[in-house]
Amino acid sequence: MKHFPVQHQTLQDLARSPIFQSENQGDSMVVQSAPVGPVLVIGGGIVGASIAWHLAKEKDVIIIAETLGGVVTPKSFSWLNAAGATQKYYYDFRRRSIARWAEIHNELPGLPISWGGTLTCDRTPDERAKFQERQCTWGTTIRRLSQTSLAALEPEIDDAQFSSVEWGLHVPEEGTIEAHVAAAQLIAHAESLGAKVLKTSVTGFLRHENRRISGVVTGCGEVRGSHVVLAAGLGSVPLLALENIKLPMYSREGLLVNTTPTQKRYLNTLVRLPDLHMRQTLDGRIRFGATFAGGKPGDDPQATAEELFKRVQKAFKRGSELEFDNYTIGVRPDPQDGYPILGSTGLDGLDVAVMHSGVTNAALVGELLSKKILHGIEDPMLDHFRLARFRTSYTRL
Repeated sequence: MKHFPVQHQTLQDLARSPIFQSENQGDSMVVQSAPVGPVLVIGGGIVGASIAWHLAKEKDVIIIAETLGGVVTPKSFSWLNAAGATQKYYYDFRRRSIARWAEIHNELPGLPISWGGTLTCDRTPDERAKFQERQCTWGTTIRRLSQTSLAALEPEIDDAQFSSVEWGLHVPEEGTIEAHVAAAQLIAHAESLGAKVLKTSVTGFLRHENRRISGVVTGCGEVRGSHVVLAAGLGSVPLLALENIKLPMYSREGLLVNTTPTQKRYLNTLVRLPDLHMRQTLDGRIRFGATFAGGKPGDDPQATAEELFKRVQKAFKRGSELEFDNYTIGVRPDPQDGYPILGSTGLDGLDVAVMHSGVTNAALVGELLSKKILHGIEDPMLDHFRLARFRTSYTRL
């Protein structure tokens, strides 16, 4: 396998590569008739990073992104979980992706992953009981904890928080990841395997004479490859629209708040209290929101963030020691039916990967799409997540 220098590439560097060579005929550009060159991965967030890292083990790759680490990824709660799945096939997908994260963590021990588990104390008692029953049936290691056990697991949380909910659920096998840091690390490791990084925007696609997608048009020139993977979140929507393909997506804002870093250990798990979900990052911050996906910012996001911060201070015995740092508003990509959109776009040579939650699913998405692209292996788990399931939406605009 051909390897390239480990460095971020300029267009001038890349222009010397055969993937940029083409024949000029008047004012038009004629692209070679056979697919050659690296796989192009569009997007530098956690999903694109995982796809590129998996591909780079066997294939030359070019990662094209304006921002390494992504746009939405740094503003996510970054919870590795299967709790959000209400269908067994999606639960299985998420559980398998969590297991894949554990495998990647063993291979790359420096990835910022913590396997502290989740403590669920929100929802009504009946809803928690139904959730526990479903998770047990599906195979989750989950146990009910009394108020005393909750307090023992999270001794820094004020007792009133647990007495109001009476009992909670503990899932020890879930974790958290500093997703934007992990994305940058996966990309850096992909570079060490020979991948290139081009920091620019993508504005369109190139085609071979046989109509196969053969590359992309970027803010600094045309780049050709053997295959293109579109993992640009909501940015994937206008790009596919250029090819008259509708990507049925919603965009939803979510406000999360961060304290300043502290050396004190306030949380041992990710904790879901009523209307307050919080975790402690590996650098010591408390990250929190009205929900793990982020609450509504409201007309005054600063005021919303400060009110949330007051609630966090009250949630801890020594919460007055915490200091407000900042808030973020992430606009998450949400497919219309809530499930990932993965694989073929209907155009030869172009795959797509968009979803919420990209953080949980990224590990398995990278593995399965790399096998599909490199070896033609269509994992049965992808069957549920094809764009073609939107039968009326999956039409040319």
